[in-house]
Amino acid sequence: MTKIDFIREHSEFMPLWERATAGFQMLRGIPLTDMLYFDSIDLQTQKFFELIRYLLAVEGSHDFAMLVLKPDPFSYFHFHFGKYPGFIHRAEHTDDEFFEFLLKDPGDSLADALGVNSEYYVVMPVIGDWIAFGDRSWGTGAFYGPPDIMECARKFYPYFLTPPERFRIGP
Repeated sequence: MTKIDFIREHSEFMPLWERATAGFQMLRGIPLTDMLYFDSIDLQTQKFFELIRYLLAVEGSHDFAMLVLKPDPFSYFHFHFGKYPGFIHRAEHTDDEFFEFLLKDPGDSLADALGVNSEYYVVMPVIGDWIAFGDRSWGTGAFYGPPDIMECARKFYPYFLTPPERFRIGP
């Protein structure tokens, strides 16, 4: 069994980053009333992890990616650490491995662990159409997907909340 690790190859990171940034841009154009909202720290909770795994199971999938979009993956993270701020959680990985990896030191800088230094982050299935975007500056995340996935998420996760007044996706 392989351990969770940072994405090291540009060729592996780029398609995920392109999907994540396209998803981020898509969210900016969706009416706020069409999304579900969560506290951005929920990424580090067992129930949110269970939501991710549940939605993957609904789609008949197993693997998901977590990427940091801000700070900049290229000029900051890759420049300083020689790897990319993201990973793929596969079917054989456990929840404990997920939580441990969020706090993994990328290289002589524990303050840059993905669970700590991730102003914008995205969680998405490797194969699938939903996206969870977290914005730590707002303390809020937004979830969006096809109607059946939205309904499954709404029924499964009791911690969706009302977004802050004037909340918006992105700058």
